[in-house]
Amino acid sequence: MAPLPAAAVVTVGTELTTGLRQDTNSTEIARALNAAGYVVHEIRSVPDDMAAIEAAVKALLDSCDLVVVTGGLGPTHDDITREAAARALGRSLHRDETIAVSLRAMAARHTNAEARKDMLRQADVIEGATVLPARTGSAPGQAVTVGGATLVLLPGPPGEMRPLLEGYLAARTPVTPPERLRCTGITESDAQRLVQPAIAPFVVDLTLLAAPADVEVVLFPKDGDASDLPAATRAALRALGDRCYSADGSSLAETIVRLAIGAGEHIVTAESCTGGMVASALTDVAGSSSAFAGGVVAYANEVKMEALGVPAGLLAQFGAVSEETARAMAEGALSLPGSTISVAVTGIAGPEGGTPDKPVGLVWFAVAHADGRVRAISHHLPGDRAAVRRRAVIVALDALRRDLAEG
Repeated sequence: MAPLPAAAVVTVGTELTTGLRQDTNSTEIARALNAAGYVVHEIRSVPDDMAAIEAAVKALLDSCDLVVVTGGLGPTHDDITREAAARALGRSLHRDETIAVSLRAMAARHTNAEARKDMLRQADVIEGATVLPARTGSAPGQAVTVGGATLVLLPGPPGEMRPLLEGYLAARTPVTPPERLRCTGITESDAQRLVQPAIAPFVVDLTLLAAPADVEVVLFPKDGDASDLPAATRAALRALGDRCYSADGSSLAETIVRLAIGAGEHIVTAESCTGGMVASALTDVAGSSSAFAGGVVAYANEVKMEALGVPAGLLAQFGAVSEETARAMAEGALSLPGSTISVAVTGIAGPEGGTPDKPVGLVWFAVAHADGRVRAISHHLPGDRAAVRRRAVIVALDALRRDLAEG
């Protein structure tokens, strides 16, 4: 089998190389390319500089099958990617009158005559390129093949880049994407030690992507041969067990919403230290209104008592961060209309508030069911305040996921 095609990503913008703006495009594009069956060999960020852009394009086209460049296609003085790419290819630019007609209507909104003129630069197309019509914004993309390699130019704003990238990749010859197994409750190293022996008999490649409290195990066809990928994936899933919450790339929140809808459950949340972040993660999922009923942010003890019915005596005896309070919060949340299952979080995110008995990072979680079942767990989560809160969200969601999966 032929090896998988090689790709590279170039993000253009002085705002990126000076740190004034975070580069999110390279991550998104690389993920999309990997899912489409490309192996991304390199990612570069270059400033709005003609020579730097030209050099990057030339070098990467010599070593890759596909080079995706994003940024620098707009109407302002520093949008020079078209010109630099044309120079790198040794080709001319010509004005596409079809694009220019649509741009003139947008240009009319500008009061400055030079600004109106600059808008039309976005209609300049590299000789031999295929235009990728803009779906949002004003800047179209371009794709041009040189020898055995293809150069794709995309606009920089993510909302403009994304639909053009998706459309371009959807039109390519389908290839076998990698298998993405998403896990929690396990470290990156432990996941590797479990999976590597399981997939050893198969011709596949393995990589692991780690985030706080979340690990993604990615299996790739090796040298373009995908015949072993299904069996290797099954072996990896057996090795990971219930630590794996998704075998299709879905997020933990997406998995929970799907499970809840399938089981006819309606989730409510009761949060203290996470301040509504669990509810936010669930409502980020499209269609979550069919699975999520609502929640309470009960930060102060008075709110825990008034909104969730946590007894004052229980708080006085055990404290806000305790198994007893987490259970009471979860049970109290079930009084919210339409709820059938709840998750509660209460902890010490820091940096202050810890004691020898209850150190910073101690978080209690509870999941309660309408039939009276309640399960509570605790974790001592590492990191600063932000890290503790992020990890607490993952643990809370995973506790909810496990209860939903068990029924």
